[in-house]
Amino acid sequence: MTTRPEYRDPKKPRAVCVYTIAQESRYLIVENIPHLGVIDQLIQLCHSFGLVESHRPLDEISTDQTDVVLIQYAHIASARLAKRKLDDKPFFTQLLRVYYAPEYESLQDLRDKFQDRYQSVHARLHQPLKRTKDERKRKTFVYTVKEPTQETVQPTENNQKKRRRI
Repeated sequence: MTTRPEYRDPKKPRAVCVYTIAQESRYLIVENIPHLGVIDQLIQLCHSFGLVESHRPLDEISTDQTDVVLIQYAHIASARLAKRKLDDKPFFTQLLRVYYAPEYESLQDLRDKFQDRYQSVHARLHQPLKRTKDERKRKTFVYTVKEPTQETVQPTENNQKKRRRI
């Protein structure tokens, strides 16, 4: 039993997981693929998220009813997107389980990953701040306080006939 109010409980429980740079990988392991010869359809689906460099079934993890596939993407951003979109997605009556596989990376892959992250953070820190559309549309006005004057303004009489609108 939780102490959270009922209105704050989500309808679908979500697992929140934070990954470090070393834990993320361009290698993904996709589990729970039905043993119906549908690996080619899975690879076509994975191509929609980015360039797949290679893939191979992992027979040491596969069971009689399900297959497991190791997929290598060209870029880590593609692997991030694929993991986010494919995890817990129904695929031929099974919910896919997708997770990173940094144990398949080489030392050069790890170096490239850290270098890429360093460059992206460096670029974000040194780029000028972008103004949003609303900020560009809004004009900045400088308001000054006017000193009260000693002069008094006399009302003037208007002797002209008033016009009526119909």
